[in-house]
Amino acid sequence: MPRFSVIIPLYNKEEDFPSTLKSVMSQTFKDFEVIIVNDGSTDNSLAVAESIKDGRIKIYSKENEGLAATRNYAVAKATSENVVWIDADDYWLPWHLENIDAILAKFPDAMWFSTAHEVKYNTKLKRRIITPFSDMTEDWIGQVNFFEYSLADSAAHPSSVGFKKRFFQSLGGHNTNITFSEDTDLWIRAALKAPLAFSNKVSAVINLDSNNRLNHSSLKSRIYPDFDLYDKEAETNPALKQYLNVHRYSIAIQYKLAGDKANFEKYKSKLILEGLNAKQKLLLSLPRQVLIKSKAFKEFLHQSGFYFSTYR
Repeated sequence: MPRFSVIIPLYNKEEDFPSTLKSVMSQTFKDFEVIIVNDGSTDNSLAVAESIKDGRIKIYSKENEGLAATRNYAVAKATSENVVWIDADDYWLPWHLENIDAILAKFPDAMWFSTAHEVKYNTKLKRRIITPFSDMTEDWIGQVNFFEYSLADSAAHPSSVGFKKRFFQSLGGHNTNITFSEDTDLWIRAALKAPLAFSNKVSAVINLDSNNRLNHSSLKSRIYPDFDLYDKEAETNPALKQYLNVHRYSIAIQYKLAGDKANFEKYKSKLILEGLNAKQKLLLSLPRQVLIKSKAFKEFLHQSGFYFSTYR
Protein backbone atom coordinates (compact mmCIF):
# COMPACT_ATOMS: atom_id res chain seq x y z
CA MET A 1 0.00 0.00 0.00
CA PRO A 2 1.48 3.39 -0.97
CA ARG A 3 1.91 6.15 1.58
CA PHE A 4 -0.23 8.55 -0.46
CA SER A 5 -2.91 8.42 -3.13
CA VAL A 6 -2.68 11.56 -5.28
CA ILE A 7 -6.11 12.56 -6.63
CA ILE A 8 -6.28 14.50 -9.91
CA PRO A 9 -9.73 15.34 -11.35
CA LEU A 10 -9.31 16.04 -15.08
CA TYR A 11 -11.62 18.00 -17.33
CA ASN A 12 -10.47 19.88 -20.45
CA LYS A 13 -7.04 20.87 -19.18
CA GLU A 14 -4.82 19.62 -22.01
CA GLU A 15 -2.65 22.77 -22.01
CA ASP A 16 -1.96 23.00 -18.28
CA PHE A 17 -2.17 19.36 -17.22
CA PRO A 18 1.29 18.29 -18.50
CA SER A 19 2.96 20.71 -16.05
CA THR A 20 0.71 19.55 -13.24
CA LEU A 21 1.44 15.87 -13.80
CA LYS A 22 5.16 16.53 -14.24
CA SER A 23 5.23 18.28 -10.85
CA VAL A 24 3.61 15.24 -9.24
CA MET A 25 5.89 12.70 -10.86
CA SER A 26 8.96 14.79 -9.94
CA GLN A 27 8.33 14.61 -6.19
CA THR A 28 11.32 13.83 -3.99
CA PHE A 29 9.03 11.55 -1.96
CA LYS A 30 8.34 8.55 -4.22
CA ASP A 31 5.92 6.31 -2.30
CA PHE A 32 2.63 7.27 -3.92
CA GLU A 33 0.05 6.32 -6.52
CA VAL A 34 -1.75 8.72 -8.85
CA ILE A 35 -5.49 8.45 -9.43
CA ILE A 36 -6.49 10.44 -12.52
CA VAL A 37 -10.21 10.62 -13.23
CA ASN A 38 -11.15 11.98 -16.64
CA ASP A 39 -14.51 13.65 -16.12
CA GLY A 40 -15.77 13.42 -19.70
CA SER A 41 -13.15 15.73 -21.25
CA THR A 42 -13.87 16.86 -24.80
CA ASP A 43 -10.29 17.91 -25.59
CA ASN A 44 -7.05 15.89 -25.56
CA SER A 45 -6.70 15.75 -21.76
CA LEU A 46 -7.12 11.97 -21.62
CA ALA A 47 -4.48 11.44 -24.34
CA VAL A 48 -2.06 13.62 -22.39
CA ALA A 49 -2.62 11.52 -19.25
CA GLU A 50 -2.18 8.25 -21.17
CA SER A 51 1.07 9.46 -22.74
CA ILE A 52 2.89 9.32 -19.38
CA LYS A 53 4.02 5.76 -18.73
CA ASP A 54 4.49 5.06 -15.03
CA GLY A 55 3.21 2.10 -13.03
CA ARG A 56 2.05 4.41 -10.24
CA ILE A 57 -0.51 6.11 -12.50
CA LYS A 58 -4.07 4.76 -12.67
CA ILE A 59 -6.48 6.38 -15.11
CA TYR A 60 -10.28 6.19 -15.00
CA SER A 61 -12.83 7.78 -17.32
CA LYS A 62 -16.49 8.52 -16.73
CA GLU A 63 -19.20 10.80 -18.05
CA ASN A 64 -19.08 14.42 -16.99
CA GLU A 65 -20.53 14.89 -13.50
CA GLY A 66 -18.60 17.85 -12.12
CA LEU A 67 -15.73 18.33 -9.71
CA ALA A 68 -17.39 17.16 -6.49
CA ALA A 69 -18.56 13.83 -7.88
CA THR A 70 -15.21 13.29 -9.62
CA ARG A 71 -13.22 13.78 -6.42
CA ASN A 72 -15.55 11.42 -4.55
CA TYR A 73 -15.13 8.81 -7.29
CA ALA A 74 -11.35 9.15 -7.20
CA VAL A 75 -11.12 8.78 -3.43
CA ALA A 76 -13.15 5.57 -3.66
CA LYS A 77 -10.48 4.19 -6.03
CA ALA A 78 -7.57 5.17 -3.75
CA THR A 79 -5.66 2.36 -2.02
CA SER A 80 -3.76 4.51 0.51
CA GLU A 81 -5.18 5.62 3.84
CA ASN A 82 -3.91 9.15 3.01
CA VAL A 83 -5.41 10.95 0.02
CA VAL A 84 -4.00 14.23 -1.28
CA TRP A 85 -5.42 16.35 -4.08
CA ILE A 86 -4.16 18.58 -6.83
CA ASP A 87 -6.21 20.37 -9.48
CA ALA A 88 -5.16 19.73 -13.07
CA ASP A 89 -3.92 23.28 -13.65
CA ASP A 90 -1.97 23.82 -10.41
CA TYR A 91 1.44 22.43 -9.57
CA TRP A 92 3.52 21.23 -6.64
CA LEU A 93 7.05 22.13 -5.73
CA PRO A 94 9.30 19.03 -5.61
CA TRP A 95 9.06 18.69 -1.83
CA HIS A 96 5.26 18.82 -1.44
CA LEU A 97 4.68 15.17 -0.53
CA GLU A 98 7.78 15.29 1.67
CA ASN A 99 6.15 18.28 3.37
CA ILE A 100 2.89 16.39 3.87
CA ASP A 101 4.80 13.38 5.19
CA ALA A 102 6.50 15.62 7.76
CA ILE A 103 3.06 16.74 9.00
CA LEU A 104 1.94 13.14 9.44
CA ALA A 105 5.22 12.20 11.11
CA LYS A 106 4.44 14.79 13.79
CA PHE A 107 0.68 14.20 13.89
CA PRO A 108 0.10 10.61 12.68
CA ASP A 109 -3.54 10.68 13.78
CA ALA A 110 -4.36 13.94 11.98
CA MET A 111 -7.63 13.54 10.11
CA TRP A 112 -6.87 16.29 7.60
CA PHE A 113 -3.74 18.25 6.82
CA SER A 114 -2.47 21.01 4.54
CA THR A 115 0.58 23.06 3.59
CA ALA A 116 1.16 26.73 2.91
CA HIS A 117 0.82 27.63 -0.73
CA GLU A 118 1.44 30.44 -3.19
CA VAL A 119 -1.07 31.98 -5.57
CA LYS A 120 0.11 32.81 -9.09
CA TYR A 121 -2.03 35.47 -10.78
CA ASN A 122 0.17 36.11 -13.80
CA THR A 123 3.83 36.41 -14.74
CA LYS A 124 4.20 39.55 -12.61
CA LEU A 125 2.30 38.60 -9.47
CA LYS A 126 2.75 35.60 -7.20
CA ARG A 127 2.11 35.78 -3.48
CA ARG A 128 2.12 33.61 -0.39
CA ILE A 129 -1.25 33.06 1.29
CA ILE A 130 -2.15 35.48 4.07
CA THR A 131 -2.63 33.70 7.40
CA PRO A 132 -1.46 34.13 11.01
CA PHE A 133 1.19 31.54 10.09
CA SER A 134 3.08 34.26 8.21
CA ASP A 135 4.81 35.35 11.43
CA MET A 136 6.00 31.81 12.17
CA THR A 137 9.14 30.10 10.89
CA GLU A 138 8.92 28.12 7.66
CA ASP A 139 9.54 24.82 9.46
CA TRP A 140 6.59 25.32 11.85
CA ILE A 141 4.09 22.45 11.92
CA GLY A 142 1.09 22.46 14.22
CA GLN A 143 -2.62 21.81 14.65
CA VAL A 144 -4.95 24.79 14.42
CA ASN A 145 -8.56 25.93 14.37
CA PHE A 146 -9.19 26.14 10.63
CA PHE A 147 -11.82 28.89 10.91
CA GLU A 148 -9.53 31.25 12.85
CA TYR A 149 -6.72 30.81 10.34
CA SER A 150 -8.75 31.14 7.13
CA LEU A 151 -10.30 34.61 7.19
CA ALA A 152 -8.03 36.23 4.57
CA ASP A 153 -6.93 33.13 2.65
CA SER A 154 -7.96 29.55 3.30
CA ALA A 155 -5.40 27.44 5.15
CA ALA A 156 -6.66 24.53 3.02
CA HIS A 157 -6.86 24.48 -0.77
CA PRO A 158 -7.77 21.54 -3.03
CA SER A 159 -4.17 21.49 -4.30
CA SER A 160 -2.52 21.68 -0.87
CA VAL A 161 -4.79 19.57 1.33
CA GLY A 162 -5.02 15.90 2.26
CA PHE A 163 -7.38 13.67 4.24
CA LYS A 164 -7.39 10.34 5.90
CA LYS A 165 -9.54 8.44 3.42
CA ARG A 166 -11.80 7.10 6.17
CA PHE A 167 -12.35 10.63 7.54
CA PHE A 168 -13.26 12.02 4.11
CA GLN A 169 -15.74 9.22 3.58
CA SER A 170 -17.17 9.54 7.10
CA LEU A 171 -18.01 13.16 6.23
CA GLY A 172 -19.89 11.97 3.16
CA GLY A 173 -17.26 13.39 0.82
CA HIS A 174 -18.07 16.41 -1.29
CA ASN A 175 -21.69 17.52 -1.54
CA THR A 176 -22.43 16.85 -5.21
CA ASN A 177 -25.35 19.31 -5.20
CA ILE A 178 -22.86 22.19 -4.86
CA THR A 179 -21.27 23.40 -8.09
CA PHE A 180 -19.10 26.23 -6.76
CA SER A 181 -17.05 26.40 -3.52
CA GLU A 182 -17.82 22.75 -2.83
CA ASP A 183 -14.45 22.59 -1.11
CA THR A 184 -15.50 25.35 1.33
CA ASP A 185 -18.46 23.26 2.44
CA LEU A 186 -16.18 20.26 2.98
CA TRP A 187 -13.67 22.34 4.96
CA ILE A 188 -16.47 23.49 7.28
CA ARG A 189 -17.66 19.96 7.97
CA ALA A 190 -14.09 18.74 8.48
CA ALA A 191 -13.16 21.61 10.79
CA LEU A 192 -16.20 20.97 12.98
CA LYS A 193 -14.88 17.46 13.58
CA ALA A 194 -11.09 17.85 13.79
CA PRO A 195 -8.29 20.44 13.91
CA LEU A 196 -6.25 21.04 10.77
CA ALA A 197 -2.62 19.88 10.87
CA PHE A 198 -0.62 22.50 8.96
CA SER A 199 2.91 23.00 7.65
CA ASN A 200 4.04 26.59 7.19
CA LYS A 201 6.40 25.56 4.40
CA VAL A 202 5.14 26.53 0.93
CA SER A 203 5.02 23.55 -1.41
CA ALA A 204 1.97 24.07 -3.67
CA VAL A 205 1.22 26.76 -6.26
CA ILE A 206 -2.32 27.74 -7.22
CA ASN A 207 -2.23 28.77 -10.86
CA LEU A 208 -4.94 31.37 -11.49
CA ASP A 209 -3.24 32.21 -14.79
CA SER A 210 -4.36 28.96 -16.39
CA ASN A 211 -6.74 28.09 -19.22
CA ASN A 212 -10.35 27.09 -18.52
CA ARG A 213 -10.12 27.98 -14.82
CA LEU A 214 -13.35 27.09 -13.02
CA ASN A 215 -13.81 30.57 -11.56
CA HIS A 216 -14.40 31.85 -15.11
CA SER A 217 -17.82 30.16 -15.02
CA SER A 218 -21.07 32.11 -15.12
CA LEU A 219 -22.51 33.23 -11.78
CA LYS A 220 -25.95 32.02 -12.90
CA SER A 221 -24.69 28.44 -13.12
CA ARG A 222 -23.23 28.39 -9.63
CA ILE A 223 -24.82 26.63 -6.69
CA TYR A 224 -23.09 27.82 -3.52
CA PRO A 225 -22.95 25.99 -0.18
CA ASP A 226 -25.93 26.58 2.09
CA PHE A 227 -24.24 28.39 4.97
CA ASP A 228 -27.56 28.55 6.85
CA LEU A 229 -26.99 24.88 7.74
CA TYR A 230 -24.18 25.95 10.06
CA ASP A 231 -25.79 28.94 11.75
CA LYS A 232 -26.90 27.00 14.83
CA GLU A 233 -23.39 25.69 15.36
CA ALA A 234 -22.04 29.22 14.84
CA GLU A 235 -24.08 30.53 17.76
CA THR A 236 -21.57 28.92 20.13
CA ASN A 237 -18.57 28.99 17.77
CA PRO A 238 -17.34 32.58 17.22
CA ALA A 239 -14.61 31.53 14.79
CA LEU A 240 -17.13 29.72 12.58
CA LYS A 241 -19.51 32.69 12.78
CA GLN A 242 -16.84 35.04 11.45
CA TYR A 243 -15.79 32.55 8.78
CA LEU A 244 -19.39 32.33 7.52
CA ASN A 245 -19.69 36.11 7.66
CA VAL A 246 -16.65 36.62 5.43
CA HIS A 247 -17.92 34.08 2.89
CA ARG A 248 -21.39 35.61 2.80
CA TYR A 249 -19.78 38.99 2.17
CA SER A 250 -17.81 37.54 -0.74
CA ILE A 251 -20.88 36.01 -2.34
CA ALA A 252 -22.94 39.19 -1.79
CA ILE A 253 -20.30 41.19 -3.67
CA GLN A 254 -20.35 38.71 -6.56
CA TYR A 255 -24.12 39.02 -6.87
CA LYS A 256 -23.95 42.81 -6.73
CA LEU A 257 -21.38 42.82 -9.52
CA ALA A 258 -23.68 40.57 -11.58
CA GLY A 259 -26.66 42.88 -11.05
CA ASP A 260 -28.59 40.22 -9.13
CA LYS A 261 -30.22 42.51 -6.57
CA ALA A 262 -32.41 39.84 -4.98
CA ASN A 263 -29.53 37.51 -4.12
CA PHE A 264 -27.33 40.43 -3.11
CA GLU A 265 -29.93 41.56 -0.58
CA LYS A 266 -30.43 37.98 0.59
CA TYR A 267 -26.78 37.57 1.51
CA LYS A 268 -26.34 41.14 2.76
CA SER A 269 -29.27 40.75 5.17
CA LYS A 270 -27.43 37.94 6.94
CA LEU A 271 -24.15 39.80 7.36
CA ILE A 272 -22.83 40.92 10.72
CA LEU A 273 -21.51 44.32 9.69
CA GLU A 274 -19.47 44.69 12.88
CA GLY A 275 -17.46 41.68 11.71
CA LEU A 276 -16.43 43.36 8.44
CA ASN A 277 -13.55 45.77 7.92
CA ALA A 278 -13.87 49.31 6.55
CA LYS A 279 -13.00 48.32 2.97
CA GLN A 280 -15.61 45.57 2.95
CA LYS A 281 -18.32 47.87 4.29
CA LEU A 282 -17.43 50.46 1.67
CA LEU A 283 -17.71 48.00 -1.22
CA LEU A 284 -21.10 46.81 0.02
CA SER A 285 -22.39 50.39 -0.07
CA LEU A 286 -20.99 51.38 -3.48
CA PRO A 287 -23.30 51.71 -6.49
CA ARG A 288 -22.94 48.74 -8.83
CA GLN A 289 -21.22 50.68 -11.63
CA VAL A 290 -18.66 52.10 -9.20
CA LEU A 291 -18.10 48.60 -7.80
CA ILE A 292 -17.49 47.28 -11.32
CA LYS A 293 -14.88 50.00 -11.91
CA SER A 294 -13.27 49.20 -8.55
CA LYS A 295 -12.99 45.55 -9.52
CA ALA A 296 -11.46 46.49 -12.88
CA PHE A 297 -8.90 48.67 -11.09
CA LYS A 298 -8.01 45.82 -8.74
CA GLU A 299 -7.46 43.53 -11.73
CA PHE A 300 -5.28 46.22 -13.33
CA LEU A 301 -3.17 46.35 -10.17
CA HIS A 302 -2.80 42.56 -10.21
CA GLN A 303 -1.77 42.58 -13.86
CA SER A 304 0.81 45.24 -12.96
CA GLY A 305 2.22 43.10 -10.16
CA PHE A 306 0.56 44.77 -7.16
CA TYR A 307 -1.69 42.81 -4.83
CA PHE A 308 -4.85 44.32 -3.34
CA SER A 309 -7.48 42.63 -1.19
CA THR A 310 -10.40 43.64 1.01
CA TYR A 311 -9.68 40.71 3.33
CA ARG A 312 -6.80 42.38 5.18
